[in-house]
Amino acid sequence: MSLHLADQDRKILMVALSHRPGAPEDAVLAELAAVRAVDSCGTDAAPDGRRVWALLDTTPRPRRTPGATAA
Repeated sequence: MSLHLADQDRKILMVALSHRPGAPEDAVLAELAAVRAVDSCGTDAAPDGRRVWALLDTTPRPRRTPGATAA
């Protein structure tokens, strides 16, 4: 497995390559998309492995207050 990071429009592009044939379940995308900083994500498969990517927003967000609930 290898991990590649890049700057894309002041955001972080993260790409993970598995280098093995076969693909994990697409439930991985739902879990990745639920991460607060993820703007977008995707995956594709090729004969030489699986690629999963995510674009992370680098804009600072307000801190969560302990015990507070989201509206």
